[in-house]
Amino acid sequence: MNHPIARRPHGASGLSVFDEDFFRPWFWNGDSAAPFRVDVRDEGDHYLMEAELPGLDRKDIKIDVDDGLLTISAQWNRESAGEKQDYLMNERRSGRISRSFTLENVEEDRVTADYRDGVVLLTLPKREDVRRVPRRIELN
Repeated sequence: MNHPIARRPHGASGLSVFDEDFFRPWFWNGDSAAPFRVDVRDEGDHYLMEAELPGLDRKDIKIDVDDGLLTISAQWNRESAGEKQDYLMNERRSGRISRSFTLENVEEDRVTADYRDGVVLLTLPKREDVRRVPRRIELN
């Protein structure tokens, strides 16, 4: 039996327009997949988020945390003053990308970041759980 979404006759990808929109990541309104790839691992006392942003300078990348929302963005402009070159196609000069994530169970004031080999490494410390112990309440 075929998967009901796998072979639809519309669209180049075989998915209907709704399906393509449905699987597109939040906070991205481009025509392809997410603007950059992210992996998140549970490391016990913290989460480790790795975001691929190759070819950027540290100064181009901004990371903001505001009221439970983590936003990673980058904006760059490669134009130099007085630089004039004739391109047949030029897609790498400037741009802006951004992704946002809802933080749950994270101590926002302890989030740290590093940038190595084109990858942003975010350490997201977990909040300490307040253990709720089930108990029976006796009637008086």
